[in-house]
Amino acid sequence: MHRITRTVLTAAAVSGAALGLTVAPSSAAAQATWTVTPGGNFTAHSDSPGVVTDSGTYYCTSADGTGSLKSGSGLSGAGIGQINSLSFAGCKASGMSITITTSGLPYAINVTGVDADNPNRINGEVVGVKAHVSGFGCRADFTGTVHGYFDNTDGTLVADGTSRDLVASNASCLGLINNGDTAAIKAVIKLNPAQKITLD
Repeated sequence: MHRITRTVLTAAAVSGAALGLTVAPSSAAAQATWTVTPGGNFTAHSDSPGVVTDSGTYYCTSADGTGSLKSGSGLSGAGIGQINSLSFAGCKASGMSITITTSGLPYAINVTGVDADNPNRINGEVVGVKAHVSGFGCRADFTGTVHGYFDNTDGTLVADGTSRDLVASNASCLGLINNGDTAAIKAVIKLNPAQKITLD
C-alpha cells in the first residue's frame, strides 16, 4: 500500500504540471522560426492527466488553466508562449484527496523542431514547472520540465510521458516520496481557441 500511495502522490504532484504540457528543444533547430495561428490568449483543459512512474501510470480527474501564444510569423521557438494559471481536480491517493498547488508562474513554452516521424507534430517543452503536493501526512515539491509535442491535426498539446524530468525535493513522507524521485507527465490538453504552429 505504501508503494501505491507513493506513486499516486507523485502522480498528483506532477499532474499539477500536466496542464502546461507542450513541446521540446534541440540545439540543431534553435535557428528555426515559426508561425502561430491565431495566437493570443487561450484556455486549456485536460481530462485524466496522469504521471508515469516505475510502478505504472496514475491519474487526476482533470486539469484546467490559461495561457498565451505569440501570433504571426518569424517567431523564435524560445518563449513562444506561456502558461499563466493552473488548477486541478480529483487527485487521490488510495481514495484520499490530494491538494496540489503551483508556483513560479508563468511557465515558458518553448518550441524547437518538427517530429522526424510525423510532420504534424511540433516538439517542445514547458520549463520552470513547480508543483507542491500535500495530503495523507505527506508533502513534497516537484520541479523541472514537461516534454511533449503540439499536434496540428487537432490543435492539442500532448505530454507523451517519455521524459522523466520532474524531480522531487523537500520531501517529508516517511519514505513514500523521496528526494530525487522522478516522474513524467502523460496528458492530452485541448486549447480554446484551437491553435496551429508551423515551421516557416
